[in-house]
Amino acid sequence: MDFNLSEEEVLIQATVHELAQEKFKERSQKIDEESLFPEQNIKELAELGLLGSIIEEKYGGAEASTMSYSLILEEISQACASTSVIVSVTTMVGLAIQRSGNEEQKQNYIPKIAEGQTLGAFCLTEPNAGSDPSSMKTTAKLEGENYILNGQKLWITNASHSDIFLVMANEDPKLGRKGISAFVVEKSKIKSGTFTIGPPERKMGLNGSHTSAIFFDNLLIPEENRLGGKGEGLGIALKSLDTGRIGIASQALGIAQAAFDSSVNYAKEREQFGQAIGKFQGVSFKIADMKMKLDTSRLVTRKAAWMNDQGLNHTMESSIAKAYATEAAFDITAQAIRVHGGMGFSKELPLERYHRDIQATLIYEGTNEIQRLVISRNLGL
Repeated sequence: MDFNLSEEEVLIQATVHELAQEKFKERSQKIDEESLFPEQNIKELAELGLLGSIIEEKYGGAEASTMSYSLILEEISQACASTSVIVSVTTMVGLAIQRSGNEEQKQNYIPKIAEGQTLGAFCLTEPNAGSDPSSMKTTAKLEGENYILNGQKLWITNASHSDIFLVMANEDPKLGRKGISAFVVEKSKIKSGTFTIGPPERKMGLNGSHTSAIFFDNLLIPEENRLGGKGEGLGIALKSLDTGRIGIASQALGIAQAAFDSSVNYAKEREQFGQAIGKFQGVSFKIADMKMKLDTSRLVTRKAAWMNDQGLNHTMESSIAKAYATEAAFDITAQAIRVHGGMGFSKELPLERYHRDIQATLIYEGTNEIQRLVISRNLGL
């Protein structure tokens, strides 16, 4: 594995770093406090072609490496984690269609996502189907040349801002997971039935990333909107999560890096007992531990991204990266608050926001307990 980034990757990283630090960072507090959707951030990313960074050029993307994608999300997350979640989910939907769709589906849907005409929403979780997606109750019944969808989904990122929804539904509940198929629902082209989007959930963090429940009531979609073959839906979803988990690890890296940088600077500037607090081992050892966890997180995340770029199976490595990086970031953001003392607890600094935002990364796209299950099964246990 070559640890050096390519010239293109370095350029992409520098471009996103400048944009995030100069524009996103100053908007992030207001976005969090008022639960504002970061529309301007998304617009600026779309103008740079970063909503389709790993989408093929012929579908409007930049066809960059998975490593570039990881760097993009890391840099965005250092300034505004809510924005990175929106980008991550949108990319995951576009990539799933590119991987599993036919040519007509690819031409119809992917450019709209890659060029920023709309966002994508990934619809898997339900009230009784979280870590166990095979328990989903949403159904898809084929009638003539159309499917009729009924059911509901929970915790759908981008729901109120998307037109393209990747929905997993069960065609044959008797088959369990083998009956699940994937469908593309284009909200603006619904002709029959109802598609209801609930209000954004009130959350602990990531407040600029709006998350809602959605409801299908006899929703009619053309048979041609099925993605892949009958019963292939769960496989499509899980394959998407392999890449998505690299994105979550990258988000955690960005948040942790921001907390770490702030802690190092504060430890050098803040003085007590006649010297900088970083001179005291009680502080310096905390920061040393933060550095070890941060660098290890970056290594496992980049390994997973590199493996994906090489066309290697990376299911286990993505789970390792997601679980380790998010838990490390949880510890790093908690320690950053302690390094900053009372100011860390204050909303005047973003440290408390970092710690709130990181909580969701331990849960979505598969809880870290599920990541451990994936890892152990890949070890033959």
